[in-house]
Amino acid sequence: MVYPIHDSAPFMRLRFLLICLCIPVLARSQGEEHSPAVGDVLAGDGLTLFHAAEYLALRPLHWETRDWLIAGGVGVGTGAASLADVELRGLFDRNHTLTGDDVSNVVVIYGDGRYMFTLGAGMYIAGLLSHERWLRETGLLATGAMFFSGALSTAIKIGIGRARPFTGHGNHWFQPFRFFNDDVHSFPSGHTVVAFAMSTVLSRRIGNVWASIGLYTLATATAASRIYTSEHWFSDLVFGAATSIAVSNSLVSWFEGDRGENHCSLRVYPGVGGVSLVFTL
Repeated sequence: MVYPIHDSAPFMRLRFLLICLCIPVLARSQGEEHSPAVGDVLAGDGLTLFHAAEYLALRPLHWETRDWLIAGGVGVGTGAASLADVELRGLFDRNHTLTGDDVSNVVVIYGDGRYMFTLGAGMYIAGLLSHERWLRETGLLATGAMFFSGALSTAIKIGIGRARPFTGHGNHWFQPFRFFNDDVHSFPSGHTVVAFAMSTVLSRRIGNVWASIGLYTLATATAASRIYTSEHWFSDLVFGAATSIAVSNSLVSWFEGDRGENHCSLRVYPGVGGVSLVFTL
């Protein structure tokens, strides 16, 4: 995914963002007197991410009626949102202001993968070195949620090949499998995916209604900035937010105790001359 920088002082704004986000996170974290070796923790967390990827990849095989209804609702909602794509883009285009430009340049950082992965990794490292388990696990989950939902959105971007608004092709122009042409990687919005992944994980881990309102408001503002700058259509945002929230919630729920729900598994075994993949139900 490509995450352009839109302002001239990103590091100053990023510092402010880090302070705002880390205050509630640090306030929530709890220290541990006896902690395992750093190497053991790193190995365990790496294995956790591997099993998380396995869980998320195989989870659709165990969807129930409710899950399929939700997925169908996301599809219908995205289609309905596409009816407002052109009108909303025109509305934002007609209402550009200097203040709006400044706000857009700030909030878009919350969806910039480079900055947010740095934030997630920073939380993880800080928790690792200070033996703050809650902080380390939150950083791990935030980074994992952004990576997994981002990987899914990137695959969809390439497979769909939807033209971005600024190209002038309209919201129904598609050119699939153009791997290196970012102009046709509009659907879904990567910034929206990153922003809602971070907000969902932090909301779940902090567990405070006011923090959740603030986090989701920031993610929504980030998404809106993508229409404001003609980078995305409204339906790109709707689908990106919905899929990111779903992936992130599934990841946190699994991590916090729902790890045995999948009854199938994929295992890698080394062998003579290569490796074997074993899938079991």
